[in-house]
Amino acid sequence: MLRYVGRRVAGLALVLLIVLTLVFFMLRAAPGGPVDAYLGMNPTPEKRAEVEHRFGLDQPIWVQYAKFLGNLASGDLGNSLFSDRPVSAIIGERLPVTLELSLAAFVFWVVVGLAAGALAARRRDSFVDGLVRVGSVVALSIPSFWLALVLVVVFGLYIKGVLPSSGWVPFTEDPWENLRGVVLPAFALGLGSGAVIARTLRASMIETTRADYVSFARAMGMAERRVLRRITMRNAIIPTATVIGLMLGVFVSGTVLVENVFNIPGIGQTIVGAFRQHDYPLAIACTLITATVFLVANLVVDLLYFVLNPRIRAGFLNGTAR
Repeated sequence: MLRYVGRRVAGLALVLLIVLTLVFFMLRAAPGGPVDAYLGMNPTPEKRAEVEHRFGLDQPIWVQYAKFLGNLASGDLGNSLFSDRPVSAIIGERLPVTLELSLAAFVFWVVVGLAAGALAARRRDSFVDGLVRVGSVVALSIPSFWLALVLVVVFGLYIKGVLPSSGWVPFTEDPWENLRGVVLPAFALGLGSGAVIARTLRASMIETTRADYVSFARAMGMAERRVLRRITMRNAIIPTATVIGLMLGVFVSGTVLVENVFNIPGIGQTIVGAFRQHDYPLAIACTLITATVFLVANLVVDLLYFVLNPRIRAGFLNGTAR
């Protein structure tokens, strides 16, 4: 088990390095640059050379890349090119906002998706099942950024005072206002993901109920509720866990649009500003955060397989699983 986890962690680290390397070179290949964003239009050659030297951009790109790898290995993310603040300090301020928003949306929509999917599977072909299926298709058809814009307009112009349509109040300053401010962006962020979870669990439960071991349990006189809880749900949740794990990464990356629409000072808003200004250290640090969340979510899903599926555990114990 430890050897398997070690191999997966090493693989994730390699993928993360490849992603950061691609971002490093793509940022420098993009039109414009931090010097243009810093100096504006038509700077003098002397001023441009001065700013390039200050940012370290007058060195060959391979030298810049080597320094980037060295700083990354030592945990130094550098300073923002424009605010001259440590990138780690900026991330430390913005990351808790994004995590709170993402986790609130994740927990709420996972609970809703699992409940809706289980209910639809238990009452297959009923009105409730049809409502869940139609509702999930509608939810998947609505882009999160469009829904966010609609919510801002509705609660900002027509239903004022019920829920804040923009801005962010830290939890430490006013817990109640903080929770009120989470509602709309969390709803817009996770609606489609909740629909995916519901449809996945419904399909998995329906398929599991047709399995021979479920029919055998019923034939042995096991109560239907126990069959549902101990056998059907336990086996159907395995493919759903894959979707849930991937959704966590989707929630974090989806904040790029939602935070900008609702004017929330999180990683999503920060990464847009960093790429727009060609703030290389800050953009790479934000990419590091989002990519790490995706990769860790995949690792957690693999470990959940070990916990939820006894056949995988048996494979590890017998030495047949890799």
